[in-house]
Amino acid sequence: MIGWQAALAVLAGGGIGSLIRYVVTFGVTQRLGAGFPWSTFIINLTGSFVIGVVAEITQTRAFAGGPLLRIFLMAGVLGGYTTFSTFAFDALNLLNERAALLALIYATGSVVLGVAAAFGGIVLVRAFSAA
Repeated sequence: MIGWQAALAVLAGGGIGSLIRYVVTFGVTQRLGAGFPWSTFIINLTGSFVIGVVAEITQTRAFAGGPLLRIFLMAGVLGGYTTFSTFAFDALNLLNERAALLALIYATGSVVLGVAAAFGGIVLVRAFSAA
């Protein structure tokens, strides 16, 4: 679905997702400090989980939303919320700080746990749908 309605859905959702990312980043950094990119790590994991939930709900029609709502949530809100470019930059910064092991743990952990979180979102929705 490409058209002005889809474009507006992505635009509106992206603004909302970006604002949520900003608030989460600020809160996590205040609590955990800036030594390790915890906020990006947490954002990418929670975003992966939520995209699994949204994908499963909208694909199985367990949720009465149409394709426009799916675009708003997945491409818009979650696209604005998750931070792959920030993830890449944070990993590079850890390498530049000569923290190669931390960079490896961060990058590997983000990818492996992100995939697991997306799968967890799908499993959660299926468990509640079967009940």
